[in-house]
Amino acid sequence: MTLTPLLDEYNLTLDDVRWYLAKLLTDSLMTSRDDPEEMTHRIWSGSLEAELYNMEELYLARLKEEYERGITDEQAIREQLEQVRLLKLRRRR
Repeated sequence: MTLTPLLDEYNLTLDDVRWYLAKLLTDSLMTSRDDPEEMTHRIWSGSLEAELYNMEELYLARLKEEYERGITDEQAIREQLEQVRLLKLRRRR
């Protein structure tokens, strides 16, 4: 399965996927504010940097791999892409 046709179908770009993933990461970081040591460790260890590096490409590659291994199906991928699309519509420019 190639995800490019699905991205086209939902009128999404890699930038839209990156925005979606940035939102998920922001939500995760906001929950870490109750534990500043955890957030400090995440930054210090480089794990935050690793999460940011090519995050949209890695995300799409993971979706494709999960599909090919039978871990997820097209419907689940479509549901995620719909979430990306909805966030795109609410995105401030």
